[in-house]
Amino acid sequence: MTDSATGQLPDSAFTAVEHLLVGIRREVLLLVPAYTPDSFEFSSQVMDGVLRRGGQLRVVWASEFVDQAPVVAFARWLGARGVVPRAAHHVPVRAVIMDRQVGVLLDDRQPELVRTSSALESLCRFADRLWERARPVRSATVAESSGHGPSRSELVLQLLAEGLTDEAVARRIGVSVRTVRNDVASTMTHMDARSRFQAGVRAARLGLV
Repeated sequence: MTDSATGQLPDSAFTAVEHLLVGIRREVLLLVPAYTPDSFEFSSQVMDGVLRRGGQLRVVWASEFVDQAPVVAFARWLGARGVVPRAAHHVPVRAVIMDRQVGVLLDDRQPELVRTSSALESLCRFADRLWERARPVRSATVAESSGHGPSRSELVLQLLAEGLTDEAVARRIGVSVRTVRNDVASTMTHMDARSRFQAGVRAARLGLV
């Protein structure tokens, strides 16, 4: 940590943020006040990279743009991967918080890196309150529950097959570790499997992973 609360990022700030996202291990929280085509917040490649590393993804969008066709499509893409973005009436700042250890305020004129613990804690508290007040984006919940994407149990199997631990899977889909283990046990029973490996083999034969 440095003595200053924030530091100006270089002109390639958005590229720098994408590089920071590569090191994510636990969670990314995005506050997005406007839809910007081709931005990292709406990049399936960037978001998929976070998810594949076992990170939990929390997204708060301003409600005014959630009905735009590209946003609806992206919400469905997220929903199919177990991520349901939320919408708030007003999102006053564009920001990204990574592993609750670093934050970036993405002002187009002067993006700033949040560095000190006090400034970062304040930003995290604000983002958490906004997340709690926001409502799930309906197009993502429809995608998650209507057959456009895998069920939670299938998603758990897929993630375990990718090598994620129970804890990483739990963070990824936003449930408890106990829920993950219960899903695995239920799936093993349903498939008459004596081990996780055997359940994975049978799931693969059924095209579930």
